[in-house]
Amino acid sequence: MKVIIVFLLTTFAGLGWCSDFPGVKTSEKFDNDLSLDTNGNYLLFWNFNDSHVTFEVHVRTKGWVGFGLSDNGNMFPGDVVVGWVTDDGTVHFSDRHTVGHKMPVMDKSQDWELLFGEENEFGTTLKFVRKINTCDAAEDKVIPEETVRLIYAYGSNDPSDDNSITYHGITRGTKSASLLNPTKTDVKLPDDVRHFDFLNGNFLVPSDKTTYNCKGFKLPPIGKHHMIKYEPIITPGNELHVHHMILYRCNIKDPDYWDGKSGTCYKARTLPQCPIVTVAYAVGGGPYYFPDQVGFPIGGPDEETFFLMETHYDNPTQKAHLIDNSGMRLTLTSNLRQHEAGMLLLGSMADESQVIPPGLNDFLFKSYCTEDCVNKAFTQSNMTEIKAIGVMQHAHLLGAAIETRHFRNGKEIKPLFTDPSYDFDFQQTRPLPKEVSIYPGDSFQVDCTYDSTEKNSTTFGGLTTLDEMCYSFVFYYPKMELGTCISRPKLDNFPFDTRNKHHAFGTYDWTSNLDYFMSHVYNGTFEQYCFGPKLPVQWPFPTFIPPEPVQKYLPPPTDCFSP
Repeated sequence: MKVIIVFLLTTFAGLGWCSDFPGVKTSEKFDNDLSLDTNGNYLLFWNFNDSHVTFEVHVRTKGWVGFGLSDNGNMFPGDVVVGWVTDDGTVHFSDRHTVGHKMPVMDKSQDWELLFGEENEFGTTLKFVRKINTCDAAEDKVIPEETVRLIYAYGSNDPSDDNSITYHGITRGTKSASLLNPTKTDVKLPDDVRHFDFLNGNFLVPSDKTTYNCKGFKLPPIGKHHMIKYEPIITPGNELHVHHMILYRCNIKDPDYWDGKSGTCYKARTLPQCPIVTVAYAVGGGPYYFPDQVGFPIGGPDEETFFLMETHYDNPTQKAHLIDNSGMRLTLTSNLRQHEAGMLLLGSMADESQVIPPGLNDFLFKSYCTEDCVNKAFTQSNMTEIKAIGVMQHAHLLGAAIETRHFRNGKEIKPLFTDPSYDFDFQQTRPLPKEVSIYPGDSFQVDCTYDSTEKNSTTFGGLTTLDEMCYSFVFYYPKMELGTCISRPKLDNFPFDTRNKHHAFGTYDWTSNLDYFMSHVYNGTFEQYCFGPKLPVQWPFPTFIPPEPVQKYLPPPTDCFSP
């Protein structure tokens, strides 16, 4: 073993791959990197294949280093490794798990394998590898395709032995990431690309806690293009204030008049209402690249020419004199691709019909996209199949898990996307590992699970950050005549007047009547909002009874006996 470590040390020192972080050289070329803290003191690099993930951490310390996985971002329960390098170059490294506010316990099966370790000018470097699924369910966590909560910690001194790791104090933290489905950063773009920036124009954000600003943009006559990438542009210093941005599109009679005008969203006669979602961003999101054969149509003779950008500002401290020029950047090419994409919004209407009781750690709220709405879209579009390629799921502060469920012929098939560790601060549009076919007769259900244990009053759906939402934005191709398929419960099966839901459930006795509410909330009628460019909204909204629960999709069992 000593020979192997010496060989790796020599190779590392001689190779010195440069990274995206100045002054840091890695042992090999890593496709992915992330700073786990805000000061750049803990840097993570990783590569992965179908079975393993190789990690390399560079930490600004000459003491011990800890790294691991957690379900909820807390230090326990966690699947962790701890390592350090002594003055004589000896590397200590062990696979452990956390069970409380105390030293991590050594695993019986050592499933994280050390590849290399050294102290250098930056601090301490450890390189190690682990199977995605070690089949050690008792002490290890499976590395998921969805959001994973990374946890880290480090100390300033080397422990005297494996049982004497000092407390980390404040040098610890958590960061959400997508280890097995990371955002692409090295995509080569065509030479003819052009950018369109939709910006808020140095908007003076009011000192209100919540502001929805909408601004209109007329697209110049550029001819037909395909959007192949979009990304947020966030004014430095405003990262915590720009909660989300949605770029809508529509055709209006007088786009020149509304071009550049802004006002409060959802206020009558302020700005035209544009209901078709083009792209969406939320806290923690980054760029999204369409697959090589897919482009989102922009600027063609059959495409909408007016865009409306909605920006939700979150200003809990009511800060004054906040200037913002954030927005969305679309990257376009005139070299049209084989398929044209569309965006489908699933989930629940963001209004008071969404009722979340206080004091629960796993309240499930369901919303539906019915077979009837999907069938109308396919019929209107004269199509028989579309393919989903990317998903962004969205909730607010109480969101703990989101799942976009997929049904066919009365049976649940594999969900479009499941995120059991939803993180409000990491809302990234995720490319699906494989395209998912959607056919006439399919339907969807978006399940949002909320943790309201810290609340002592009812939470309702709504527009502010302290309200809640439950959305799933789905990119698909080829484009068809459906943009929105959302629902809301009427809550009309209670023995009291629920027309004013804030009054009916804001004063509800949850202590005595929680079970009664839970048994009734999904047994009444729901309203469906089904809309597309050639699918006008029906009024009053069509109603439906939610389908009876079916056997939940179970993923195929993992073969833990294969090599």
